[in-house]
Amino acid sequence: MTESEILIITSSYDKTCSYLVDKYRNFKFFRLDVDRFSEYQITFTQQGFEIRNSTENITSSSCHSIYFRKPSMENLHGIFENKYHGYMHKETYSFIEGIAESFSGLVLSKPSIMRKANNKVYQASLISKVGFVTPTLSITNSSTALDQFTSRKGVIKPIAVGEVSSGSVKEYVQTNMIDPSIKTDLFHYSPVYLQDYIDKDFEVRVTVVNELVFSVKISSVNNVDWRKPNNKVKYSIYQIPDQIKQQCFEFMRLCGMKFGCFDFIIKDDLWFFLEMNANGQWAWLEFETGLNISGAIIDFLAGNSGDLSGD
Repeated sequence: MTESEILIITSSYDKTCSYLVDKYRNFKFFRLDVDRFSEYQITFTQQGFEIRNSTENITSSSCHSIYFRKPSMENLHGIFENKYHGYMHKETYSFIEGIAESFSGLVLSKPSIMRKANNKVYQASLISKVGFVTPTLSITNSSTALDQFTSRKGVIKPIAVGEVSSGSVKEYVQTNMIDPSIKTDLFHYSPVYLQDYIDKDFEVRVTVVNELVFSVKISSVNNVDWRKPNNKVKYSIYQIPDQIKQQCFEFMRLCGMKFGCFDFIIKDDLWFFLEMNANGQWAWLEFETGLNISGAIIDFLAGNSGDLSGD
């Protein structure tokens, strides 16, 4: 039994955190579901924070570490006029973000670190510094650049959000082949991420937790984006080259990260870096392969240095 108290900042629908809490019952967790913000009493003073719910509380002094996951905002419809929702959500997020940013103990990961590391322009600036090979890319609002990638049968993908919401309906924007029939005159109003298409042999997702590496081969019927609906996917544990491992470590060092999910495509044994997600999903890979990613996360948050099953 450990006395470490871990604050999880997330949302009520986050099944990954539910899995983590249920699996490691010998740890003491306090879960702050930000989409239920009004059900907590949260205060920050010169002495630090205190968070209370109906049965328990956690403070800066009792908190050993913070796992900052997937906070989303509370539904305020029917409580306040719509014009106030954006203001209140920004106030709430700034408050919660500040708690994580100001905490002097372990945080996986601070929002400012994730925000910087997840920026695709910043990631592109690090590619040559760490030695990654990547397909030719351009992040642009230039229709001329779009035409060039269209002629080379390139792909187009979002820079940041990848999600369009309208009320309760969500539309997801994923990686697609560039459609040459699309009119390009409207692309000046919003940037896009363009990349040469590579007919890959397979993909590898590399999840790094502190200094542990968990790598999974992803074989997909859909050769453009394995996340497409109704796609057939196979997962298997995969040993990555030491050079790639060290490049991932250097990438994380430059970003100040302790957790990151790297996506690669492999063609004829050549590794092409695609992108890194500083707060990527990992639980499904543990379910599919048995890799103990959750153990590495708990180990880090507890401040331990146990030998868990990474590469």
